[in-house]
Parts: sequence; structure tokens; C-alpha cells
Amino acid sequence: MDEGSNTVLTFFGLREQPFAATADPAFFCATREYKECLFRLWNTIDDRHGIAVILGHYGTGKTTLLRKLLTGMRAKPDRYNTAVIASPIPSWTSFSLLEALVSQFGLQPPKRSFITYMESLYRYLLAQRSRINTLIIDDAQNLNKRGQLELLRLVQNLETPQHKLLNLAFFAQLEWMPVLRAAPNFEQRISMAYTLGPLSEEETRRLIEYRLRQAGAGSRGPLFEDGALRVIHAFAEGSPRVTVTLCRNALLLAAQLKSQRITQAVILHTIQKTTLPDAQKNARIAAVLKNGVDETVPALTPPPEQPFPLHTAVGDAREERANRLLRNAAKRQAHGME
Repeated sequence: MDEGSNTVLTFFGLREQPFAATADPAFFCATREYKECLFRLWNTIDDRHGIAVILGHYGTGKTTLLRKLLTGMRAKPDRYNTAVIASPIPSWTSFSLLEALVSQFGLQPPKRSFITYMESLYRYLLAQRSRINTLIIDDAQNLNKRGQLELLRLVQNLETPQHKLLNLAFFAQLEWMPVLRAAPNFEQRISMAYTLGPLSEEETRRLIEYRLRQAGAGSRGPLFEDGALRVIHAFAEGSPRVTVTLCRNALLLAAQLKSQRITQAVILHTIQKTTLPDAQKNARIAAVLKNGVDETVPALTPPPEQPFPLHTAVGDAREERANRLLRNAAKRQAHGME
């Protein structure tokens, strides 16, 4: 554990980092949308309907859902037989994909040929038909070749008169949709598709509070103020990944300042120091600051000259106005307690 993590855990009395960079199922916060997605996904897998596709922008929680699903499957090995391809390589041929598939199921076919591999896979799945066989593929948008999808279609066609021998569960970016639509023979076999959306402001609050509780936050734990939560949601646009990263960096700053309260000023300063400049995000945060600037927070020491880098596009009146609001808000925050 690095010095920064030790500082945060010690100061806030936490057992572990509540905003770690990895998708730990123990910190899975079940929003309404996540619950619905998992319900439909489990139903498709348990009934052996074949192909399920989970889509979403970067950072919307697809890998977190995948690991939650995988944790449930591995807890019942007598019922589920599962293999995972974490990130297929876009340049793979269809045979390379088949090699990866059989390897993940622990198979070693006697001869390196397409027919031998398919026969070995079929015999294996048939022998395992008392269990629910599932192949999970993360970053499935990397499968962008027609031959790759055709191979997966052939694999998914392996069946008994009663049910499919292999489920396929894909987790992919939205950019995969045109690829699917260009392969109708595969697309028509998708039994369930679900597109994840961004978190609401209230869901962002619940995510942060849940993670803090899971990490052991008690009376000494950090408190994210309402103004801070509004800025976090505006900056992250409801992205769980961005929210978690911002909160992790904000805890470190708050611990350095010896502050148990994560204020709006702390979040603004964290954005300034730890994120890339983004004019659109600046404009959204400016709107939040205009609607409710938190002027009761202590100034940072030393106070930032401005809450985060401001870049005015020539001729963009809305952005210029947003930048003015940000400067004024920063001044009020810096001098509010003087």
C-alpha cells in the first residue's frame, strides 16, 4: 500500500480504500438499472437462451456487472461452468478466437485444425450439459470482423434438442452496435440486449455513501457535502468510473488538509489538479455553481487561483460566460470565511 493510501485510511479510520481503481464486487452498488440488467442477464443465462449483450459508454459499470455475475457463477460450480475472454485482440482471426475459447475451457485438442477444435468443444459441452455453460467476453467491441462473429454464431449453434449447449454473454462499448447490425445473421440470434445509462445525481450520492460504508467509514469517516456531490455529478456525467476516480483523489486532498468534510471547494481543487481540461465539463460545473455556490466552506490553503483550468474558445459566448461564473465562484469560495 502506498503512502497516499495509508494517509487516507489512517486519517478517516477506514479499513480499505473505498474508491479503488479496480471493479471489486464487494463495492458493487445495485442501482435500479443494474438490478434490472442483472435480472434479465441471469434469466437469459439460466434459461439457456443463447446470446446476451450488455452495452454502455466507457465507465458505466460493465466490468463491475461482469464481475458481479462471475462471482455468482463461481459460487455455484455444480450449476455453472464458465469461461472468460477478458479482452479479445481485434486482429485475431476466427481460428485465433476459437483457440482462445477452447483454451479458456481448459481444452487441449489433439490436432490444430478448425474441425478438430470444433469437435473437441462440442464433445466437451455435451459432456458438461448438466451444468450451464457460459462464455463471457469483455471489451467485445474488439470483435469487429465478420469472421469473428460468424465463428461465434457457429459455436452458439451447438445444442441439444432441449437447449443451447453454450451461452454467450458480451460486454461492449456502444461502438459495437454498427458491427452487430452489419452481421444480421448474428444480430438476430441475440436473445437479450441491455444498454446501461449514466447514474442520476441521487444514485451518485448512494454510490459514494455505499462505498464508504463498505470500507468501514464510521463517525470519523469523510462526509461529502451536498455542494460537493452536485459538482461531482456534473463533472462525471453520471459515470461510475469517473465518480470513483474523482472521489479517490478528493479523499487524499481532504486528508492532507485535515478536513473530515469533502466540500465543494475540495472537489473543485481536485478537478483543477488531477484532471485534463474540458470546456464542456467546465460549463456544466459553472451552471451548478450558479445555482448553488457553497460559501460556508473554509478556503483551501493556499486557495487556488481558479477552480480548474479555464480555456475560452474565441467566439463562444456561452463558454465565456461559464468561465466568468467560475472565476466569481472561486473568488467567493476563497474569501468567504475571511
